[in-house]
Amino acid sequence: MNTTTPPKTKPAHTIREADVKATIWLNHSEKGEFYNVTLSRFFIGDDEQPKDSNSFGVHDLLKLQMVLKKAQTWIMNQPDE
Repeated sequence: MNTTTPPKTKPAHTIREADVKATIWLNHSEKGEFYNVTLSRFFIGDDEQPKDSNSFGVHDLLKLQMVLKKAQTWIMNQPDE
C-alpha cells in the first residue's frame, strides 16, 4: 500500500491586510489554468496558539474588500498562458 503524501501545493500569491489574508491558488484543468481565492482571518486562540478562521465580523469587511480588490488586480495582471 502506498502511503506517501502528495507534495503540498504552494499558493501562487498571498495578500494581507492586517489580520485578513487572501490566498491565491493556481489550478490546472483540462480547459486550462485558472485561479481560486481563499480568505482567512488570523487570531490568537485561548490556548495562545495562532489560528485561522474563515468567519469574519463587521470590522473585517473593509479589510476583506481591500484584499479582494488586490487579489482581483493581481490575477488580472497575470500573463495568459
